[in-house]
Amino acid sequence: MTRPTLTPALSGLLGGWLPRQRWFPVKSAAFSFEPAGGVSLAGGPGGPGGPGGSAAAGLEVLLLAVSYPTPDGSRTDVVQVPLSIRSAPLAGAESALIGQISGPAAGTAGSAGTGAAAGAPGARWIYDGVHDPAFIAAWLELMRSGASTTSGNAAGHLVASGYVLPRATGVVKVLSGEQSNSSVIVDDGESAAILKFFRVLSEGHNPEVEIGAALTAGHTVEVPATLGWVTGEWESPSGQHGARSALGELAVAHEFLAGGLDAWRLAVAAASGGRDFTAEAHALGAATAAVHRRLAEALGVASESVPGGDIAPGVAERVRQSWAQAGTAVGPYGAALDRLLVRLEGSGAGPLQRIHGDLHLGQILQVPGGAGKAPRWAILDFEGEPLRPISERNFPDVPLRDVVGMLRSFDYAAGAAVREHPDADVPESWVDDCAEAFLAGYAEVIPGSIDRDSPLFVALWLDKALYEVIYELRNRPDWLSIPVHASRRLLGSTGSGVPAEAAAEGIKMTGSARIDRPGSPMPVDADTLARVASGEHHAPHSVLGAHLDDHGHVTIRTVKHLAEAVSVVTAAGTFPMTHESGGVWVAVLEPVDPGHVPDYRLEVTYEGQAPQPADDPYRYLPTIGELDLHLIGEGRHERLWDVLGAHVQHYKSGLGDVDGVSFAVWAPNAQAVRVKGDFNGWDGRQHSMRSLGSSGVWELFIPGVAAGACYKFELRTKHGYWVEKADPLAFGTEVPPLTASRVVEPSYAFKDTEWMEARAGRDPHNSPMSVYEVHLGSWRVGLSYRELAKELVAYVKWLGFTHVEFMPVAEHPFGGSWGYQVTSYFAPTSRFGHPDEFRYLVDELHQGGIGVLLDWVPAHFPKDEWALARFDGEALYEHADPNLGEHPDWGTLIFDFGRREVRNFLVANALYWLDEFHIDGLRVDAVASMLYLDYSREEGQWQPNRFGGRENLEAISFLQEVNATVYKTHPGAVMIAEESTAFPGVTAPTSQGGLGFGIKWNMGWMHDSLKYMSEDPFNRKWHHGTVTFSMVYAYTENFLLPISHDEVVHGKGSMLRKMPGDRWQQLANLRAFLGYQWAHPGKQLIFMGTEFGQEAEWSEQHGLDWWLAEIPAHLGMQLLTKDLNELYSATPALYEQDNDPAGFQWINGGDSDRNVLTFIRRDTAGNPLVCAFNFSGGPHTDFRLGVPTVGEWQEVLNTDADTYGGSGVLNEGTLTATDADIDGQPATLTVTLPPLGAAYFKPAS
Repeated sequence: MTRPTLTPALSGLLGGWLPRQRWFPVKSAAFSFEPAGGVSLAGGPGGPGGPGGSAAAGLEVLLLAVSYPTPDGSRTDVVQVPLSIRSAPLAGAESALIGQISGPAAGTAGSAGTGAAAGAPGARWIYDGVHDPAFIAAWLELMRSGASTTSGNAAGHLVASGYVLPRATGVVKVLSGEQSNSSVIVDDGESAAILKFFRVLSEGHNPEVEIGAALTAGHTVEVPATLGWVTGEWESPSGQHGARSALGELAVAHEFLAGGLDAWRLAVAAASGGRDFTAEAHALGAATAAVHRRLAEALGVASESVPGGDIAPGVAERVRQSWAQAGTAVGPYGAALDRLLVRLEGSGAGPLQRIHGDLHLGQILQVPGGAGKAPRWAILDFEGEPLRPISERNFPDVPLRDVVGMLRSFDYAAGAAVREHPDADVPESWVDDCAEAFLAGYAEVIPGSIDRDSPLFVALWLDKALYEVIYELRNRPDWLSIPVHASRRLLGSTGSGVPAEAAAEGIKMTGSARIDRPGSPMPVDADTLARVASGEHHAPHSVLGAHLDDHGHVTIRTVKHLAEAVSVVTAAGTFPMTHESGGVWVAVLEPVDPGHVPDYRLEVTYEGQAPQPADDPYRYLPTIGELDLHLIGEGRHERLWDVLGAHVQHYKSGLGDVDGVSFAVWAPNAQAVRVKGDFNGWDGRQHSMRSLGSSGVWELFIPGVAAGACYKFELRTKHGYWVEKADPLAFGTEVPPLTASRVVEPSYAFKDTEWMEARAGRDPHNSPMSVYEVHLGSWRVGLSYRELAKELVAYVKWLGFTHVEFMPVAEHPFGGSWGYQVTSYFAPTSRFGHPDEFRYLVDELHQGGIGVLLDWVPAHFPKDEWALARFDGEALYEHADPNLGEHPDWGTLIFDFGRREVRNFLVANALYWLDEFHIDGLRVDAVASMLYLDYSREEGQWQPNRFGGRENLEAISFLQEVNATVYKTHPGAVMIAEESTAFPGVTAPTSQGGLGFGIKWNMGWMHDSLKYMSEDPFNRKWHHGTVTFSMVYAYTENFLLPISHDEVVHGKGSMLRKMPGDRWQQLANLRAFLGYQWAHPGKQLIFMGTEFGQEAEWSEQHGLDWWLAEIPAHLGMQLLTKDLNELYSATPALYEQDNDPAGFQWINGGDSDRNVLTFIRRDTAGNPLVCAFNFSGGPHTDFRLGVPTVGEWQEVLNTDADTYGGSGVLNEGTLTATDADIDGQPATLTVTLPPLGAAYFKPAS
């Protein structure tokens, strides 16, 4: 396709105009744009006499690819800019003027209009096209004709129906207040429509168009008709595959319903007056069934994967979760509930299809039928709950859910009638009569589809009622009796469809509050208003936001401190608010749709500033579901990070798309919680959060907040003071020493599918694992995650390590802790870049064939007052008893491992790193400190457990839980314990009472082998048992042999300096030690710098002395490490039977006089590798080495090779083993063992 060109003049105008538009995704000058497509329109009908004088206008749509930086990198959106280019000013459109230029506005290929208006020299007035009736006329004509534009890159579509698409000859009104779209009401006196322009375009079929067109094409009069739409083509922004064409909807036209009556208000009025409502209920049932039938015909049906295996279990789970919170209010009906759920088991749901999903009387209008025609019922908002993701709304469901919603709505209308009108006399059979009439009407359209006595029907009915109980408990306790009575009536009956005076859909239902004077604000007492104004109320949504009263008016309150004026903006216009008290503003509106809270925005004016558009956080539903709250309460939400923390959300809305951030935090002891950040001037009073009941979770969605925003929580404690805290589940932070949390919207797409699939089929405990331990900040000081992804990956790959292990990456304020004092467990440290850049580093390692292990610190956390310590004013994450909650050695706090929410936090954190960052394993720090109650404690500082022992039973249970969960959910991942005691069963399965780790660090081997190596070779024979002792217990656990950072700090010196002798001897000793470590059963780990013989003790500030690697002797160390790794990975004998005694055999482990060790490693096929170590200062010539077979052998590695900086004492060429037995082996190989060296031998063939 050919893209239009832009003149510099028009580009300049747009560059200044675009950021001022509400719908534009960038609010600063930090963006660039280029044409991605364009549509040229013919003038509207009527020529010069048409609307607005179309012959004088060039009409064009520019599709611009807008690129701009984000905290996550960069983003490109395609936006739609309709233009009207005129040779004279357009009367009444001054506010829509983009600017004035001279000469043509655009180039060829989709240039703006034709003739004098577009191409001739002279002044041109450029307008936002949606404000020009000529543009609207041309757009409607494109739909009406069903034709394509001249260039073929846009096409109109007209839905075949009995509705007429209006012409732009009468009322043409642009709705104000929209954020993401532009909507225009067009009414020519004969018909009316709402024409919506999608400003930020999305590729693919828009569900609003899909559903509306399908139902309208099926002549479904029970929904507002979709009249037509326009599809367009543009060039998708360039990516890794280059530019390509994209297709999507540019605009859609819907029938405009005027004069409708709310079915909810009609029903309540009928019940209050004792009037019969069965005719209306019958018609509503028929309308509901007609819509269901049309949906099934248009969009198809589906079946459960297993009959009774999909819907019924989900309903049962929801009922159980709701009962956990509502049961106390309902009463002692648990046994009846259990009987119902037993009946429900295995109940088939029948055909599944698209449904309304949120159906109740408040979602239906009675629309006048016109002259001589009867009114019709129109079901609104058919896309389901608008805050749910499109994928969920498109999921097939059981139609019974809509039916039950309507029956419950009749029940609730009766209860509301009694509540709103105390003198009302609702007939006893009113609800039942309505229900029967509704079902009869439904059955006339879809016969035999509803069984009121079926367990599924009853369970769905109860599910609704219990949900309402929970809602009323939290929001309107004085309405609680309605759903409670309904639930009791059902559970206390022997039947199932028992009518009850009860229940509303809850948050979305239009149940109203009583006031005495119509048009006055719903009353709020002064104390409550003051607490709301200061952000100290636990339920701010009960006061702020929009609320219907019993006269059908809507009271809207908002908190705007220091504002001079505030207005409410709806589709009907702009309405000023009145300052009520302490920064609270209030307005009372007539609803746009009777019985419904309108979609609205705010305009706020501060001193000396123009009015600013704003959205209201208190008009949104909770972003956390009941299932999530139930799982949090039980401590078993394995994806806790999906619920708590800060999440960027994108919602659809009648006044435009909404972007913002939902915040949620667990703080059960807090009396109030506020969000403060750079988006509200660090004043949390206008963003107080709502309590979600006994779960202890607080939640708030704040529209307009973007990724990259900094924030903290303010919590009011039980003692009345406020504490300021970072988010425990923050996904990003400010760079230390700054301490705020940061909103993150991940966008990185991993490319390691091949690695992850291979990992899932690999047993990590019996596969190669040679680990390079890295401190990211000091490997090469100053490198970012992205720079490490280049330099570190290349280096580790060259060295041949199979894995890297990163010292703790989670955010920590004090660099000197090396990451072991974590304050943000879910945030990679921001010192080196964005979390997505850490994902990139992991991805690059995987693509280089390198696994990634991560240090994880669940044992303790620091006392920083802005982090987890006494988070809500009480001991929360830490144990309240100092003997259990404080670590005497480290000055840190210890998690309360017995509290289920804290365990959940830690288990979910482990899964988070594995899920979100593709980490291959966790090395759990300081396990020993968790296992023992008396760890580093004196007598009197600890108390025995309930069995009288010293073991910390809660910590043990936690470790078992996290290990079992990781191995269950992440095949191929590994859990590694840094455990320094002889605690039994560290790597035994949890099913056998073990802790369930996969691998344990062999601290005993590390201690003994380093002690042995530190001795002068002359004295080593007296310490021979030290170096061989590890084989006594080598198979009691699955071991890894660590030479970690702990061995090269705190005055211990570097590994090189631990070795005795002069520099040549130190290097030789270190080479021999590495040869011994690689050959010993178990995996191996060395700390960075060890591979080239780092001389200085490690400093996290100084980093490594890389210049040493340029000295031949140190380069030789590096080359030895490389060759050891290559040989290790290529020799299954060195890893296949690490954990099986069959993989090891001593040749001579007692040759202390010569300081020699000799042994055999074998793979599962029995292939041997003979290993010999000479820890004495001189060579052993003519050394008779026992080997398992006669014949030809070869030396495959010798640490004394010249290449490595050794003396060159080698065993070159083919070696022949004779049949003379020695040291229990049937053959003898005569070799020379190098001084301070290691040599490996294997059969030549």
